[in-house]
Amino acid sequence: MRELHVQVAEEDGEAIMSSLDEEEIDYTTIEDDDEVHLFFAVPTAATSAVLDDLLEVDEDSYTVMTGVEFAQSPNLTDLQERYADSLRQLSKWELQAKIREIQWPYQLYYVGTLLSVIAAAAGLLLDQPALLIGSMIIAPQASSALAAPAGMVLGDWDLFAASLREQALGLGLAVVGAGAFAWVVRTTGVVPPSLSITGLELAGFRLAPSLLSTVGAGVAGVVGAFGYTTEQSTALIGVMITAALIPAAAAVGLAGAWGIPLFAFGAFLLLLVNVLAINVGAFLTLVAMGYRPTWGIGDRSLRESIPDERRTAVYAMLAVVLVATVGVGVLTGTNVAFTWQVDQEVEATLSEPAYEDLTLRDVQATYGGWTWGRATPEVTVTVSRAADRSYSDLADGIESRVERRTGRDVRVTVEFVETRTVDSSPSGNVGAIRKPAPS
Repeated sequence: MRELHVQVAEEDGEAIMSSLDEEEIDYTTIEDDDEVHLFFAVPTAATSAVLDDLLEVDEDSYTVMTGVEFAQSPNLTDLQERYADSLRQLSKWELQAKIREIQWPYQLYYVGTLLSVIAAAAGLLLDQPALLIGSMIIAPQASSALAAPAGMVLGDWDLFAASLREQALGLGLAVVGAGAFAWVVRTTGVVPPSLSITGLELAGFRLAPSLLSTVGAGVAGVVGAFGYTTEQSTALIGVMITAALIPAAAAVGLAGAWGIPLFAFGAFLLLLVNVLAINVGAFLTLVAMGYRPTWGIGDRSLRESIPDERRTAVYAMLAVVLVATVGVGVLTGTNVAFTWQVDQEVEATLSEPAYEDLTLRDVQATYGGWTWGRATPEVTVTVSRAADRSYSDLADGIESRVERRTGRDVRVTVEFVETRTVDSSPSGNVGAIRKPAPS
C-alpha cells in the first residue's frame, strides 16, 4: 500500500479532488495560502493510474509517495478489493526512482566488477562452482544492465546513456582484469602454463554462444525487469543477470592469457550476446507490462523526447546497439549452425556398427561460425567405452565427416572414459569402474 502527499496550486486542487472522488479514494486536505495539500492512501496496484491522473492536471506538482503498513478509511476496503487481482507493479515514477536508487557509486561499481571477475577467473581455473557463484553474488552488473532499457522506456536519456557507458566500461575492465590476473598466475607458476583451459568443465561451457545460452540470458532480462518493477525480492534476480556476464568476461580474459584466439573470440561473442539479450529482454518485458515509452505516446516522436544537447550522443549509442545486435546475431547464427552440424556428424559416426558399444557423453566445440581468417575450430568429443576396446580411428572418422559437412578444417579430439564392469558381491550386484583415457 502507498500513501501520497500532493501539494498543488489552489486552482488545480479542485480538479485533483474531483478525480479522486470519481475513483472513490478517500483523502484529507490542508489549505495553505494559495496551495492545497492532499493526503490519501491507495493500493500499490492503483498508484500508476492515480499518478497518471494527477500529473495530467499538474506535471510540476510536489508529490511524495511512501510505503505504509496499515491504513483505514471508509472506501479503502472496496478500493483494495477492486485491485486485488491486479499485478502489484510499480508506477513508472517509482520504477525510475528505484533504478536510480540501486545504482552503485561509480568507484564501488568498478572495484566490485574487478573483484568479482578475479573471483570468477579463479573459479574457472580451479573448476570450482562455489567460487563462480560467489563472484556472481558480489558483481554489481544487474543495476546497469536494467537501467538502459528502463531509461529508454521512461524517456530518461541521461539514465540510458550512463547505463550503456557503465556496461561497456565495466565489462571492458572485467575482461582486462581477468586477463591480467590469468597472465600473472600462469607466468608465476601458480597454475601450470601447459594447463588446457578448454578442457576445464566450467570454462568449456563458455567456448562460444549457443541457442540455449542466448535463451538463458534473455530470460534473465525478462525476470530482472519483472522483479524490479514489482515488489518481489531482487537479490537472486541480480545473481541470475550477473551469471550471464561475469563468467563469460572471465573466460575471455583466460583465453587471452593462454593465447587461444578462437576461444577468446567465442567467449567475447558469448558476452556480447548475453549483454544484448538481457537488455532487449528487459525492454520488451517493460513494454509488455504496460510501461509505454514516453516517445510513443500521442504525437511525440523519439527525436522530440531527447534533449537537444544529448541528441547526437543518444543517436550514436542507438546506432551502435543496432549494429551490434545485427552483427552479433549473424555471428551467433553461423556458430549455432556449425555446432548443429558437428553434433549431427558425431551422432552419425557413433551410429555406425563399429562404434555401437560407445556411448556419447559430451561434445564441445570452439567458435566455428563466420570469421575473417581461416582459424581451425577445435572439437572435443567425450565417449565411454569398455576398458578392453580400442578405437584408434574414431577421431579421424569424425574429423573427415565434419570437414565434409561444414567445408571447414577442424581439429577433433576424442576423450574416452573407460568402464569396467565387475561382479564383486555374492549376490551378483554389479558395479562400474570408470577411468578417463584421452585418445
